[in-house]
Amino acid sequence: MKIHFNYIRLFLLAALILSLGNCYSTSDEMSTEIIDLSESEWNIDFNDNPQYASSEFAHQSWQTVEVPGNLRRLDSSHRGIFWMRKSFELDAENFTNALALTLGKIYDRDEVYLNGKIIGINGKSPEDIHQNEVAFGRLRIYTIPPGLLKKGTNVLAIKINSNFRGYAGIVSGPVGIATLESATSYLLQNSVDDVVFLAVYLFIGVFFIISFVKMKEMKEYLAFSIFIIAFSIFLFTRNEFRFEFSKHFLVFKYLESALLLNVPFFYVHFFQSFFKLPKVKYQNYYFLLNLGFCILFLVIPNYVFWNNFINIWVINILLILGYSLYVTVQKVKEKDRDAIIYGIALVYFIYSVMKEILIERGWIHSESSIEHSVLFYILLVTLALRLRFIVLKIKIQNRFEQLKEIDQLREKIFLYMDRILSPSIDESILTTRALKNHNNPQAIKESVVKIQTIYEEMQYSLDDILELSRLEVMSEPLSKETVDFVDFIRTILAMADVTYTVKVDEKFQIHNSLDLINSLIIRLIDFTGFKDVTSIDLIVTSDLKNQLHFRFMLYSLDQKKTQKLYKQLNDFTVGGNIHSVRWAIIKEILRLLDGHLEMKLINKKYVRIDFELQALPLEQEKKDKPKIEFKQLKLPKFKFNFKLPPFKMPTFKK
Repeated sequence: MKIHFNYIRLFLLAALILSLGNCYSTSDEMSTEIIDLSESEWNIDFNDNPQYASSEFAHQSWQTVEVPGNLRRLDSSHRGIFWMRKSFELDAENFTNALALTLGKIYDRDEVYLNGKIIGINGKSPEDIHQNEVAFGRLRIYTIPPGLLKKGTNVLAIKINSNFRGYAGIVSGPVGIATLESATSYLLQNSVDDVVFLAVYLFIGVFFIISFVKMKEMKEYLAFSIFIIAFSIFLFTRNEFRFEFSKHFLVFKYLESALLLNVPFFYVHFFQSFFKLPKVKYQNYYFLLNLGFCILFLVIPNYVFWNNFINIWVINILLILGYSLYVTVQKVKEKDRDAIIYGIALVYFIYSVMKEILIERGWIHSESSIEHSVLFYILLVTLALRLRFIVLKIKIQNRFEQLKEIDQLREKIFLYMDRILSPSIDESILTTRALKNHNNPQAIKESVVKIQTIYEEMQYSLDDILELSRLEVMSEPLSKETVDFVDFIRTILAMADVTYTVKVDEKFQIHNSLDLINSLIIRLIDFTGFKDVTSIDLIVTSDLKNQLHFRFMLYSLDQKKTQKLYKQLNDFTVGGNIHSVRWAIIKEILRLLDGHLEMKLINKKYVRIDFELQALPLEQEKKDKPKIEFKQLKLPKFKFNFKLPPFKMPTFKK
């Protein structure tokens, strides 16, 4: 399956390069065009007269219009027949190549006369046309019979019959006379370009369907594939290659209308899946309403009614795009990465849609960019979806690593428990057995005290193990507070047998977890690994970068003990004893506090331990916040609610 995915990716890349290359090869102008007829000197009359087809008829008094253009702008109320005429000059008398007249897209029926002779009806030659056959919106290419064009003045007359509400006349180019070969190549090239786009969309849709089958939780993949495949079929119903499958123009026009009604719903469904949005109220009714319109079109098989209805109903697409833009902007404000990518694609797409509407309505004359914008939109959305998959994969991998770390932690915790508790349990068992051989009450009392001491130490050890397990799965402190640092540190150090100096401004504040800072300092000054140290000195200072510096100086009369302590602190292993657990807790607390720890052996007599913590500058003090009184505050070590059974005095038979 992975190999198949790679082939699909390669195909998509090749198709994209081909399509982008073709995008810039087409134009409204053909390179081999002999004469351009797209200018403002066309004449129009809104009456029907058979004499208008004659080349001898004088039309100079008619109203002039611009071609191509939407004649509904000139007269929005007229329905039915009108005539358009154009006189043009040719210098050449004979043409060696076969020629063709191109008239762009006409709405809706037309009869074309050149020098008084009919050369085409509704996109076909007169002998090929069937009764009531229509082909509105298709590019018109009419073959010019040899010898029909003459040197000097030629007259082109077009009878157009349009009942469409929004369109009438020659709404888009090219309009002119060119070689038949270049005209048909132009039509073929446009169709091939559209097929390339269509193929890219289809393969992207299939790709996401396959991806959804493998990852059912990615609902947006399915929604996107349905939307993109429906849109691809919609494009096919407008492509010239459709007539290779069937000659029924109105069948494809019905499918085009039905898809145009329902593709917006598929888009909304995908958009909501993409951003994990709830459905809009009555959204399903919107889908059913559009399906009802499709049934209505079957009941009323009138293409003029279809077109006029859609011309009004299509306004809902603008509302949907407005809804999409509003939601996307809100998501961008929330710094959603997917929304930023989606927003770029959506803005360009909306621009192209508005431009296309203006072109279709005849308000502007410009090359359409709707195909490019759709491709750009789909590729960016595909990028966003794939990035989402990559992020999801990374999260799953991180989760796997976390679970792996938890498993390792579990093993480490059990190993700690074994190494710490086993010696204490073994010692208590041996001491208990020795009680049987003692008759001296004083010896029995000492043994019982010893067992009780071991028992209490085991309880502290369990607290340390549980504290370590809590810290190692914690990503950050649960809560932070802002307090006066000097009062805080002096309150803690007053309870310890430590010589200390605090060189910090009285107003200096910390903003961090009191629980963790308290646990850190107390565990340092009460660290059991320091029991053989002769003295512990602490200096607390601050710098201009709001860093608090703690320096512990540990001194021992026996240099070997000092060196052994330094080696142990730098090389604590899992297989160590209770000191390993408690030192691991200290390092975990520093990690959560974003602290930095350094140790150094000085003159083989001193062990220096330095660590730093971030604090608040003096100017950020919150004057309105009530201060915490530390003088009356008791700050015990953090304890879990986990207790061994109460110790009971053993009894022995005499």
